[in-house]
Amino acid sequence: MTLEAVDRVSVTTVVDNSVDILRADEKVARRWTSTRARRFSTLRAEHGLAHWVEVTRGRETARLAFDWGLTGEAYTHNLRELGLDPAGLDALALSHGHQDHWGGLPGFLRDGRRAMKSALPFYGGSDHFLPRYSELKGERVYFGRLDREELERQGLEVRVVTTPTALAEGVMLSGEMHETAPGETIPASLKVERDGDVVQDTFIGEQTLIAHVRGRGLVVVTSCSHRGIVGICRHAARVSGVPKIHAVIGGFHLSGLGEERISLVVDEFRRLGVDWLIPQHCTGMEAFIAIGNRLPAEMVVSSVGSTFTFEA
Repeated sequence: MTLEAVDRVSVTTVVDNSVDILRADEKVARRWTSTRARRFSTLRAEHGLAHWVEVTRGRETARLAFDWGLTGEAYTHNLRELGLDPAGLDALALSHGHQDHWGGLPGFLRDGRRAMKSALPFYGGSDHFLPRYSELKGERVYFGRLDREELERQGLEVRVVTTPTALAEGVMLSGEMHETAPGETIPASLKVERDGDVVQDTFIGEQTLIAHVRGRGLVVVTSCSHRGIVGICRHAARVSGVPKIHAVIGGFHLSGLGEERISLVVDEFRRLGVDWLIPQHCTGMEAFIAIGNRLPAEMVVSSVGSTFTFEA
C-alpha cells in the first residue's frame, strides 16, 4: 500500500535551539523577521523542538502539533508571535518521552485547551509515559515523565501508536521501528524506568511524522532520531511504500558523537538522494558543518519561526 499523495506540506518551527530574525528567506524556507512581524520580533529559543505541520490535499488542510519544546512559556509565546491558532488543530502527536519535546505541552493545554476542538486526539508511543533519565559517570539525572492521566483530564483522546497510523489523508506516524541501521547505536547514557528498574532506553515507541508530496516524495519530520536517522528514513520509505525521500527535517541526534557516525549519516543522505535537509535541535555543530560542507545545495538552516514548504 502506498501513502496517498498531498499537494503541499509546510512545517513551521515553533521551538528550536536557535533563533535568527535577520536570516533571509532561502530555498524552501520563509523566515519570521522583524519586517514580517512589523516590529522587533521576540521569538524565543530553548533546548527543545516543536513543529507545527500543515498538510494540504485539494481544498482540505490538516493541522498537526508535533512536539512542544521544553517549556510552555516559550511554546505559547512563540505561537502567539507567529499567529498560530490552536483552535485549528486537528491532532496532537508526540515523538518520544523526553521533556525537551513534551515539556511545553502542559502549559499549552492550560493556556489554550478551551479554544481547541473538544474531540482532539493525542498520539504517542507505547513508552512515552515512562520516567526518563540520563546517567553519566555514575551521576543520574531525572528527565521527567509525561502524565497520561493529566492529558485525559484535559479531554484529549490518548491513542497509543505501535503500527503505522494515518493522521489524515497523505500523512502518517511511523509506528514502532524494530530494526536499526548498522552503526546507529543508542547512547548508553540514556535510561528509562520500566517496572521499577532503570534500564537502557530503546526508544521503541519513537514516532516520525511522514507525508507524501505529489511528484516529489516523502517529507520525513523527526525530532530526535534516537533510533537513528538513517534507519528512520529507510523505515519511512518502507511503511509508506514511497522510495523517494524529498526532505528530512528535525533533530538527527549527532551532537557529541564522533566523526565516523556523522560521516555515516551524511554519506547515506547522499545515497538516498534527499533533496532538502533541515538539521535542527540535537544534530550538533559538527554535523551542521559536515552537512553544510558536503551537501551545501541540499542543506537549509533552521531558525525558530521559519516555515519550510514542500509542494507538488
